[in-house]
Amino acid sequence: MQRLKFSNPYRLVWQSQVGPSAWLGAQTSDTVENYIKKGQTDLILIPVAFTSDHIETLYELDEEVIGESGHKDTIKRSESLNGSPVFIQALADIAKEHLDSGIACSKQMGLRCPGCTSERCRESKKFFAEQSWASAAALG
Repeated sequence: MQRLKFSNPYRLVWQSQVGPSAWLGAQTSDTVENYIKKGQTDLILIPVAFTSDHIETLYELDEEVIGESGHKDTIKRSESLNGSPVFIQALADIAKEHLDSGIACSKQMGLRCPGCTSERCRESKKFFAEQSWASAAALG
């Protein structure tokens, strides 16, 4: 959006709630419904967290959200990256950079989710946070 100079309105929403607890919002389906109620039916859904087509894009977005909206002609989903040569090369570049760094785990592996109180999670995160290539090689 920055590169497009925010020339198009957008809204970040969430899909695929798992479990009975409250989850992140706003939900994709609710947001699309609300836009339709306001008369906005020219929408494109871009599943930024998904790099390939799978059940959450092909069924949840295409069938449940778009299909049930009654606006298949104007509400669309962007293509996923899937087997794009540019995407594959980017992944290879990232993997090579990581391997060349000598660091076994990214800093992200040591971070815990906000509000997490699981002792098991804490221990696994601690394990990953303490890894180096030398200790990883000794383990495996």
